[in-house]
Amino acid sequence: MDDFNNFFDDQRRQPERTPIYHTPETPHRSKTNVALVISIIIAVIMTLVVIVNVILLATLKDSIAKEYADLIAQQTKDQYSSAVQDALGGSNIIDDVTNSATQGALQALSSTVGEVAATKASGVARLYMYKSATGNGAAAMATAFLITDRDETHTERYLVTNAHCVRYAATRTVSGGFFGGRTEYYWESFAKIIAIFDNDETVYQLDIVAYGSYKDDNLDPEMDQPDLAVLKVKGEQPSEEAHPSLMIAASDYTKPGSPIALIGNPEGVGSTNSVSTGCVSQTGIEVSSWGNGKFILTDAALNSGNSGGPMIDKQGVVVGVAESKLVEESIDNMGFALSAATLHEFLTWASRRENNTSNAALDINCKYVIPAN
Repeated sequence: MDDFNNFFDDQRRQPERTPIYHTPETPHRSKTNVALVISIIIAVIMTLVVIVNVILLATLKDSIAKEYADLIAQQTKDQYSSAVQDALGGSNIIDDVTNSATQGALQALSSTVGEVAATKASGVARLYMYKSATGNGAAAMATAFLITDRDETHTERYLVTNAHCVRYAATRTVSGGFFGGRTEYYWESFAKIIAIFDNDETVYQLDIVAYGSYKDDNLDPEMDQPDLAVLKVKGEQPSEEAHPSLMIAASDYTKPGSPIALIGNPEGVGSTNSVSTGCVSQTGIEVSSWGNGKFILTDAALNSGNSGGPMIDKQGVVVGVAESKLVEESIDNMGFALSAATLHEFLTWASRRENNTSNAALDINCKYVIPAN
């Protein structure tokens, strides 16, 4: 049978409550969190701005530096220009320089070869030679010219002249037995050589460093070298300012008709050097009886005492060394000078140890000029 009590009990049960479902509310954000987010965003933006600025500055730094340097340079230039204009007092410096150069060129063009040579006379010496070391009565006179200056490594100055100016044919008597003695000739160097320069009271003593040879009436040439000699100033030296050395042509570039001048001591006349002018008559002449080398023929006056002096061209350069002249009643104006190339070759030879009296290689620091053409 059925349990009705359970039935009623079941009828008396309270119905189950239907659960109530609430829609969940949206959570509220705090003000602190919002401020933090905004700060982060701003920081990121500022960081990006800084990075962009750094990149931009790195890219533009050279341009900015150049603009700044240009600005400073322009300001300095303006200030300098203003100072120069104030100093010039409104004069036109370009016109001044142009006019000065023009005047100099015109003066050079209008200068004669004699006038040019006269400016070189301070480097030319008048020579007096003595057979005795005591110097009683000069036995000969000639001319020489300075070819070197002094510097840190060169303490002595050198001159050039002819060999026949500083050496001579000496004589001695040789016993001949029953028939008496005979005269013998031999080459000898002068015992004393002095040099005197224009406007200089000092008397300079010279030594022979190297020499070439020539033919004498009684003696044949000593060697196969031109009639040239190198002299050295011993003791007190002439100053470079008062007596500058002469420039030497490195080659024979003179041509017939070219104007030249000779500086020298003809016959010892006067108390200063003399200048004679003329032109080149012929070049490349060889005279075997006068020694080795090539000669230049000139119509310029060349007399005793001129030997060893420089032949100067219109540029003031030594193109030859006066040597001799032809002397006959039927001959006029035929003087000879050893060429510059011959001088150059001789100085190279003389600088070798075995060819000079110093027994050492000589550093002869000449000023050579190479012609433009």
